Amino acid sequence: MNRKLWSNEEKISIVLEVLRGDESAASICTRHGVSATQVYRWLGRFLEGERKTLTDKRTRIGHNPLLDENRRLRDLAGQQALIIEAQKKVAGILGR
Repeated sequence: MNRKLWSNEEKISIVLEVLRGDESAASICTRHGVSATQVYRWLGRFLEGERKTLTDKRTRIGHNPLLDENRRLRDLAGQQALIIEAQKKVAGILGR
């Protein structure tokens, strides 16, 4: 017996049919020629992927580490710009 290779689109289509609940999972599996075990395995992976996309990527205190690092680097660049500007003024005064 040859095994069918299911594309991601086919898998998602079948999983969404099961999730809609308009007909039983068994009838959907029979119509598509796939075992219920396989469909429930796809369903589990699908839901796990959804769970991962919905998880909060921020730290426990609610700060996003990348945004904090970005803010720190912007502050540092601003401070250095002020130092350079001050050095230019001092060099201009002393250079006269």
